[in-house]
Amino acid sequence: MSRFPYCLSLNPPPLLQLIWFLAPHVELASQQAKVIEAQIPSVQTRLLTGSDGVEYWSKQYIWDTVLNGIRIVVSTHQVLLDALIHGFVQMARLSLMVFDEAHHCVADHPASRILRDFYHPCLAANKGQAPAILGLTASPVVNNKAGKLEQLESNLQAISRTPKLSREELLHHVNKPTLVRLAYPSELHNTPRSQLLLDLHQLRSSLDIEQDPFVKKLMSGPEPYDPVQLRKLKLSRKTYCQEQLKNLSTRAEIIQLELGPWAADWYIKACIRKFQQVASDDTIGLRMLDDREKVYLYECLTGLLSSIPEDDRLTDDASLSSKFLCLAEYLLSQLGMQFTGLLFVRTRAEVAVLAQLLSLHPKTKALLTVGTFVGVSSTASRKANIGDLIDVRGQIYTLDDLRFGRKNLVIATSALEEGIDVTACNTVICFEKPPNLISVIQRRGRARKSESKFVIMLADDADPSVITTWEKLEQEMQRQYMDDMRQLQGLEALEETDEGYREFVVEQTGAKLLLADAASHLYHFCATLTTGPLSNRAPVFSVKSVGKDLFTTTVILPISVDASVREASSSAWKTEKAAKRDAAFEAYIQLYRAGLVSDNLLPVEAYDELVVEIQTEVAKVASLVEIAGQLNPWHLVARDWQARTNRENLSTTHCFDVSLLCNNEAVAAVQMILPCNLPVLPSIPLYWDARTMFRSIISPRSASASQSTHPHVAAQSTALLLRSVFRYRMNVEATDFVDNVGVQLPEEGIPVNIKRCQAFFLPGESENPLQWTQRYVGTVKSEELKPFDVSTLPLKKLGMARSMSQGGLAHVVRGFQIGSLEVPATERQSPERDEAGFYLQVSKFPKRTDFLHKVSEQDEQTPAKHYTTLLKAEDCEIDKLPIGYAYFAAIVPCIMHRVGISLIVVHLCNTLLAPASIENLELVLTAITTSAAQEPTNYQRQEFLGDSVLKFLTSLTLTSDHLRWPEGHLSRAKDHIVSNASLAKAALAIGLDKFIITKPFTGSKWRPLYVADQLGKPTGQPRLLSTKTLADVVEALIGAAFLDGGFRKAIELTKIFLRKPTWSMVEDKNEILHTTHQASESSIICPHHFVQLEELVGYSFTLKSLALEALTDSSYMGPNVTTSYERLEFLGDTCLDIIVATTSFNHEPPIRTHGLHLIRSAVVNADFLAFLSLTLCVSVPRATITTGNRKNDVSVSQALVPLHLWNFMRHASPTVRHAQQGVIERYESLETSISESLQRGSHIPWALLARLGAPKFLSDIIESVVGAIYIDSHGSLTACEAFLERLGVMGYLRRLLDGGVALYHPKEELGQLADTETVRYEVFGEEGEEKRFGCVVRVGEREVAKVGDGLCAMEVETRAAEEAVRLLKGERGDAARKRKFE
Repeated sequence: MSRFPYCLSLNPPPLLQLIWFLAPHVELASQQAKVIEAQIPSVQTRLLTGSDGVEYWSKQYIWDTVLNGIRIVVSTHQVLLDALIHGFVQMARLSLMVFDEAHHCVADHPASRILRDFYHPCLAANKGQAPAILGLTASPVVNNKAGKLEQLESNLQAISRTPKLSREELLHHVNKPTLVRLAYPSELHNTPRSQLLLDLHQLRSSLDIEQDPFVKKLMSGPEPYDPVQLRKLKLSRKTYCQEQLKNLSTRAEIIQLELGPWAADWYIKACIRKFQQVASDDTIGLRMLDDREKVYLYECLTGLLSSIPEDDRLTDDASLSSKFLCLAEYLLSQLGMQFTGLLFVRTRAEVAVLAQLLSLHPKTKALLTVGTFVGVSSTASRKANIGDLIDVRGQIYTLDDLRFGRKNLVIATSALEEGIDVTACNTVICFEKPPNLISVIQRRGRARKSESKFVIMLADDADPSVITTWEKLEQEMQRQYMDDMRQLQGLEALEETDEGYREFVVEQTGAKLLLADAASHLYHFCATLTTGPLSNRAPVFSVKSVGKDLFTTTVILPISVDASVREASSSAWKTEKAAKRDAAFEAYIQLYRAGLVSDNLLPVEAYDELVVEIQTEVAKVASLVEIAGQLNPWHLVARDWQARTNRENLSTTHCFDVSLLCNNEAVAAVQMILPCNLPVLPSIPLYWDARTMFRSIISPRSASASQSTHPHVAAQSTALLLRSVFRYRMNVEATDFVDNVGVQLPEEGIPVNIKRCQAFFLPGESENPLQWTQRYVGTVKSEELKPFDVSTLPLKKLGMARSMSQGGLAHVVRGFQIGSLEVPATERQSPERDEAGFYLQVSKFPKRTDFLHKVSEQDEQTPAKHYTTLLKAEDCEIDKLPIGYAYFAAIVPCIMHRVGISLIVVHLCNTLLAPASIENLELVLTAITTSAAQEPTNYQRQEFLGDSVLKFLTSLTLTSDHLRWPEGHLSRAKDHIVSNASLAKAALAIGLDKFIITKPFTGSKWRPLYVADQLGKPTGQPRLLSTKTLADVVEALIGAAFLDGGFRKAIELTKIFLRKPTWSMVEDKNEILHTTHQASESSIICPHHFVQLEELVGYSFTLKSLALEALTDSSYMGPNVTTSYERLEFLGDTCLDIIVATTSFNHEPPIRTHGLHLIRSAVVNADFLAFLSLTLCVSVPRATITTGNRKNDVSVSQALVPLHLWNFMRHASPTVRHAQQGVIERYESLETSISESLQRGSHIPWALLARLGAPKFLSDIIESVVGAIYIDSHGSLTACEAFLERLGVMGYLRRLLDGGVALYHPKEELGQLADTETVRYEVFGEEGEEKRFGCVVRVGEREVAKVGDGLCAMEVETRAAEEAVRLLKGERGDAARKRKFE
């Protein structure tokens, strides 16, 4: 059945046409319906059986309603035959009829009548236009009657063919069972008899037929009855009640004969008890009984039980038959670790009783887990049979239980012989002699395991002719087996024949491909394809016979390989083996020529020579590497100063206004002269102390009168300004002053080194620099201020006060005090205070030079810095330079630091990054600044964005440049390109390292820099830096380019660092992908039900082939396919990533870097996406039919059923199907809890999502659909985002961004709580019917938490971490509360 879905894909039915799958009985039809629904979940399938009350559907509208929206119908032959007979279904409405067990299509079987009475007339009337027919059977001939095969072929319009090709392989996989004759002793005539059975016989003989409810009904009814018919009824006693008692006693007789009197007693009691239990239940078969019949039977049967004990215990073997004991002993002898068996019996009653016996018998009850399987009624009007103990509803999982080892023995009737898929068994037992040859063949076929046994139980005194028959059968089986073995040996000998020699040599390397090695090379290539764990990655060989004793082979590679090189064929060879080798040889050469195999004839696992270089060199780089010292921006400034030829003035320089503000009031205003221009700089916050913050603003001027100033005057004004604070850090040579400056200054003038500084500072525009310098040079004695009214002195115009007794220590004048004025008690007192003197109220001028960083909390708590001190005026001098300029001089190191950083950024953008043309230099500054530098911003947020941008561009480029590469090749290439090692090497190669800002500014050793000193210092001392930081800076620069100019600038910047792949505009890559898929569109037929897929995803595809590809698993081997979804998933993964990353990055207020990473990890998490995949659905109508007690009591209603995204997956893997079924069961139990947590929970439901245990393909198809939408929409991330919005990704992303949800995974949070202690997770298995897991989590040596009943290791680890976090937080909270009260 795994190949049936191909029919639907190959020839999609027209809108109103049906595919009708026919099976000979209800059990097989039910099983096939389940398989079809699992294999083709995207279309609606309906199972029709007699139990649905089909015989009551007497109106056309009922059939029309039932079949509305249905594409595949599964039924028994009789259902379709009746529908055709009554005209409810027309043959013209069918596009395909599938006859399972097609050997029934002979004689007057319903299958034959469908063909004979309806198909062939339709074929003749419509000139060959009729439904296609597919017949499936393993036994076209089931007896020796002549002409049966020809009749079968004629009815089916087909030719019967037995596979002859690949016979060698088939024979290797055929395991013929050993025929075992199991003889049991015949029962003696004096064997004990069942007392309850005797009582039942006595009851039947004593019943008065005239008291029978049916007879009484006829005699007392309103209609006259026929006396003759009534007399016949009394004589035959064939009423329902009489027949039920008769059948019960007959079956009990068989049970007694086959299994013994205890079994007969148990069977009768069980039947009576069941009837008593369900007599009042109108829903279980008894609804067809008249109430008087129920009462009559109830009274009769209840009387039987009144005289026997209730105890059903099996005390000894004396009451059991020798046949059962023989069976039990044989089963015990066969039981082992891998025992799986089928036990065929004749009647449903024997199935029930044998199952009970084996579950109670002391020798077998602990070793056997028994299931049952019987046939199902094909009609809904059948009255209940009180002798039927089997509830067929309970056998729905029996075969799955056997398949997965939950049961090891199934007892069945002949219903399990034909067609139904049963796992291979190693023991098949016939409790009675099989009735015919068909039964022998079909039962024997169930014993398919190696060294299996086919057992037939016979009495030791059985008819010798019967024994002879079975011995002959055994001899014939042995003869056939030996013939097969001889044929196999002959085939193997032929395969060893050397038929030829072929080789292919690569000239560049000398690598050689030989015919004998081709197949192994091909298998190795397929193994490198990184498809999912549930996929089959092996090549498939298809052998074809051509001519006499010649073979050709076609090899088909997995569909993750490009279609152009997926198939290859051999020439004709004498043996299958040689033909396979030749096909593999041709396939491998195709792969080589397509670039999927290297010149060394190995799979291309690396990208190209660049990746090889990366792997061999960069991968060896240690986590810390020595990089160049930081670029010295003042070296560049010194070179510019040196290049100035005009030494008379500063006319060719650049002038900037620099203002210092406090609370928006001007403190000082100066002009800064540089030989180079600066970008627009943001205002600089300056933290003077814990209470005072300044702000410096630097703005360029187009021209200034100061630029005509002589450089020496500029040097003097600069020296005057800086000496107010840094006089002890300046390089002063007094003898150079007069000779070099040439300007006569007062005697007390400032000695100035004539070397040019890093920047000149001049007074504001309104001041003459020379006059300003002359006016403010020098100091005054504090006593000179005494004659003035000190209360009116403008303190802002005073300079700093310097205490001569303290070595000229600088102070800020806060006020004056004369005589014995009161001094506030809070002020610090001078130890030498003279009450009658003249004092200055001062505070110390800070020695700090780092005003870029806030004062630490410890410094803020030191009150002394905010107190004033009294200094004797006679001991002090006051600078003429106003205090505002001193404030400015103090922050010059901070200004120069920021200017220097800006110069680094400008130089970087004008050199290495010039091709990217980034306009916003602040983005570049952020990108090259590490967190260690302690600047206001660092690269981390931009690195988060740039990482996603780079991965997206790389994935898009690789996907469009290498249209034949499978996903595995693309993933490996991308991983190499975006790896830290690759990016770090690229950064070092172009010299980015010297631009990276790592050292924090302290200003502690700052001193004015001079041109001559800086000319020989282009960089600082070499540094150590991690390769990850180097890579992060590259990604941050890509993020900066993206923010500045979108993908266009991001690509230009990426080109700077990475030579390969061939980077080009996103629009060009999008067009390549769209055009490529457009070219294959004509070869793909899109099924009609994919309209519902478009409704589901909220997007209408222009290229329908993309929708098909996005949902095609790599296990799919059918037609109508380009390739599997892996390539689209590869691209869609990065589309999803960049949508989430950009949305998160642009959120206001900005999210911190670690939060961005946590949010992205939560939203793109595979378990989360899989849950949304299971949740997303569209509703489709489906009819529901309810049948009442009467013939025309049929009601029709419409219900909406969900159609999920995963339903549209195309695959051919039983493992995928079982994974789907398993996760759906878990989803149904967890959906409410997970949804509630996602919508309103305070934590991400990590443990619940882990318990869901979703297979990876569920999240993969989300990403592949995103990739398909991206290509189809010519690269519209907006269209992709609309799908993600519909899916629920964007809504949950917004909830996480808005806060209120704890983001940490429990394991990460536990790691933080553990601090330096080691956290260990110990996962163990738990005993039970189903595999369960438990976990113990230890922090250090302490066991903190233990959980169990988990479905997977990840679930229990997550739950254990959650519990440990809860306990540790509780303990720490208790400890904190205890300390509070102590």
